Amino acid sequence: MKIITFILAISIPLAANSLPSEKRKNGPLIQDALSPAQVSLQESSAVFYNNETSKAFLYGTVVSDDGLIMTKASEIEEVESYYVRVGTQKFRDSIVVARNDVWDVMMIKIKADSLKPVDFSQAKDLSHGTWVVSNGATERRFRRPRAGIISANKREIPGGAPAVLGVGLREENGDLFIDNITENSGAAMAGLKKGDKLLKVDGSNIKDRADLIAYLKKKSPGDKIKLSLARGDEELILKVELMARHKLYGKGTTRNDQLSGGEAQQSARRTGFPMVFQHETMLNRNTVGGPVFTLDNQFVGMNIAAVNRVEAFAIPGKELSELVVELQKSP
Repeated sequence: MKIITFILAISIPLAANSLPSEKRKNGPLIQDALSPAQVSLQESSAVFYNNETSKAFLYGTVVSDDGLIMTKASEIEEVESYYVRVGTQKFRDSIVVARNDVWDVMMIKIKADSLKPVDFSQAKDLSHGTWVVSNGATERRFRRPRAGIISANKREIPGGAPAVLGVGLREENGDLFIDNITENSGAAMAGLKKGDKLLKVDGSNIKDRADLIAYLKKKSPGDKIKLSLARGDEELILKVELMARHKLYGKGTTRNDQLSGGEAQQSARRTGFPMVFQHETMLNRNTVGGPVFTLDNQFVGMNIAAVNRVEAFAIPGKELSELVVELQKSP
């Protein structure tokens, strides 16, 4: 009896791990069900490859037949040079048309024609439990679809990326001094020095650290401000570009973040979006930026952040359409 019991105990897990391929998550039956959306992912999503490693690191959403692509700004700017694939075509030359830091999006232009952009007229609000399809892994010429479900109403995601100067401050006798400067910060590149006395910001008097912090809260990364400084007997006006806090100082992680893979898997910027819809799809920071479709092949939005192990945020199609128009008008 002991021998029989032992055999049954080891045979159950073996059977549980031996599902036929057609019943597995990425099996042929599942992929066949997602095939209509897979065609659209193939035609209307771009894949960005790092020139140095030749590895895919981000997706994009094709928004015009002549080569305009929307993607996630904070991810693409971390790579020095890249090339793009749309379908089976490869594009070496691209330019940045415009960006919007509030939404964390960037518009890229490649030299192409006759591409198939997403159809913004299909965009609609989706009810809870609606199945959606995004890009999962990619092979050189094949986009593998990944399915998920809508899990929350459209909403604003507060937070955002705090804008910082990249300095430490010291208050002394009612004056505010630069005490230290973070390497590679906007302050360092503008030429600020330890000991500079801060007089004004954009022409307004700054009394103390609290005043400066309150002013910076109204700004976004990428904004430029004018600092009036006293350096010895000399008065200077320097223009400083603000940077996102997480780029200079990193981002603290919770236990859930660690269980979700931390910065290696999650998007570094995953808060501070004016409007998103949430879906439960297992994406990571390398698989955002691409379009989201329903099972019946309707375009509904663009993935903008991998939040944790199973949740992702996407910019709804209507809001993305308005962003495209806005960025096309940028000087």
